[in-house]
Amino acid sequence: MLILKVLAVAPRHGYGISQALVSVGLQPIKGAQLYPALVRLEDEGAILAQWEQGGSGPARKVYQLAPAGRQQLEDLGAQWDMFMRAVEALSSEPLDQHRK
Repeated sequence: MLILKVLAVAPRHGYGISQALVSVGLQPIKGAQLYPALVRLEDEGAILAQWEQGGSGPARKVYQLAPAGRQQLEDLGAQWDMFMRAVEALSSEPLDQHRK
């Protein structure tokens, strides 16, 4: 969900995605974690990737959100909202009420 959210703002290469996530307080994400997720999202049709020539270095893959990814992000957002409402509801009730 977070990768899709980052790409909803603007296309980015893998390092740019990682840096965007770090900028909001997450721990640095290693390539061994990020790139398999990007491959999976690309295989699902949620993101598109294309090679772009770097200005001072080698070409790099740039990812952007596909229409299916926008829909997936919307669906995940709705699920997240429902999850958070459940957490809030459980947090406001004494735990003993849930042991019945």
